[in-house]
Amino acid sequence: MRSAIKPDKIFFEKQKPKQKDEEVLTEEERTLATLSDTSGWVTLKEYIENLVLNLEATNSSAIESGLSFEEIGKNTVIINLVKGIVSQIINKVEDAKEYRDSKK
Repeated sequence: MRSAIKPDKIFFEKQKPKQKDEEVLTEEERTLATLSDTSGWVTLKEYIENLVLNLEATNSSAIESGLSFEEIGKNTVIINLVKGIVSQIINKVEDAKEYRDSKK
């Protein structure tokens, strides 16, 4: 006696629908996004941007005062490093806000 071919459960197992990978905001991102909505952030961001402008002006005055190329070069490197770090702070808050807003 022959037995019927039994279907393999792999072929008939119900496929689970693929869930959309929803990335959840971390507590830090949520906090930074909330910060970005405050007037305090606007004030702090303007203050930081003014500090960066003052750094650039400092280098210009160093050039005008006749500092050596070596000193001007050192100033330029330090100013650019500081600007990069400060930009990372601003970007971190702004990116958290954009990410949160994109999930709404």
